[in-house]
Amino acid sequence: MLIAQLAFAMAFGRPAENRTMPSLRWLRPLGLIAALLASAACERAEPPATAPADDGMTGLQVSVLNYTDEYIDEVYVNGSWAANAMAHSGGGKFSAHAAIPRQRDPNYTLTIQWRTESLYLKDPEAHYTREVATEPYQPDERGRLAMLWVAFFPNDVIKLYPAFAGPGAPDFAEGLLEPKLQCRKEHPGSDYCEGLPQLWQKLRDGTADEQKEVAP
Repeated sequence: MLIAQLAFAMAFGRPAENRTMPSLRWLRPLGLIAALLASAACERAEPPATAPADDGMTGLQVSVLNYTDEYIDEVYVNGSWAANAMAHSGGGKFSAHAAIPRQRDPNYTLTIQWRTESLYLKDPEAHYTREVATEPYQPDERGRLAMLWVAFFPNDVIKLYPAFAGPGAPDFAEGLLEPKLQCRKEHPGSDYCEGLPQLWQKLRDGTADEQKEVAP
């Protein structure tokens, strides 16, 4: 209001002798009033931004654990590339993120796509696809989760472990260790887990059709 009053005074408070002159000067105060009002409007504070709605999801880093005897060439979680993993290895790559419900929903699944080396040799474009629900959550004492462990086991078993810690932690699911250590635990005193030849190595050496020796 003060700005409008000042503009009005500038427009109509001039000496009378100046008012008798026919001029377009009367348009100048009107333009000034418009400019001042526009400036005052621009200076008004913008309304606060609306906070994004909470969708009830939490994002986790993804890492792949391979407890099988075969090289896994590619793994995708909900369409995002996660990793590849040699036999009895994994856990050292963190290339993807996945969202899961903050409160576990046993009906909520993630789409897992993967390709083993043997499948690649049959069809380089083929992938297996499966919808997999998460295992019970394993948060820390403050209720936090950090990782989604995608674990491949023999007999085409896949499990998803949302957790704060990783394999080898005292309270990790099923007492699992890191894949290499888990293999050594299951085959003590054997070299079964040490440098197990991959299929591509067998093809290279001409031994792909030989029966694999299984440790007792």
